[in-house]
Amino acid sequence: MSIICISRSGIRQPTEKQLRSMFEHNPHGAGYMYARAGVVTIHKGFMDVGSLLEALKSERFTEKDCVVYHFRFSKTGIAPEMTHPFPLTHQRAWMRELDLDCPCGVAQDEPARPILNPAGRDYSDAAAFITDRLADMVHKSSDLRNKVLLTRIYRMTQSKFAIMDGDGYVATSGEFVIDHGLLFSGNPSETPSRL
Repeated sequence: MSIICISRSGIRQPTEKQLRSMFEHNPHGAGYMYARAGVVTIHKGFMDVGSLLEALKSERFTEKDCVVYHFRFSKTGIAPEMTHPFPLTHQRAWMRELDLDCPCGVAQDEPARPILNPAGRDYSDAAAFITDRLADMVHKSSDLRNKVLLTRIYRMTQSKFAIMDGDGYVATSGEFVIDHGLLFSGNPSETPSRL
């Protein structure tokens, strides 16, 4: 499992202590995305907590900003390029970009059951699912408000998603925990099970 943390506009950003804890329990890389002027900006590939905190400090996020954070825990494919978030696209090459702008971004809590990954070792299951399936399911911002579609995505994967559009709207798939306004895909203080 990994963890997604969502700070919607009007909600405070996670504290440094929370960020450190999430990274400590999910140490295989981190990233974040935010929306401004109709564009989602993704920065990922932070393989140590210091570089993540330095990047976040330079962003100067306030509670006006909507930010989705992702902290990865993986059994395989540990590489900066496979950290989240990812752009919502069919273009496999974009999945490996560490810094990019796109119309829509996606963070996924690791799947509870395997997803068929024809891409092999160069791409995580999440990256393969986004390019091969999710990009065919979500075509426009209004799809992010379709509860039936979001439920279908969760049932198909048994994993949680945060999908952000360029206006800063974040759709979630699966149950998220609310703590002082922040949304978490799981308990941020729990250590993931190591199989």
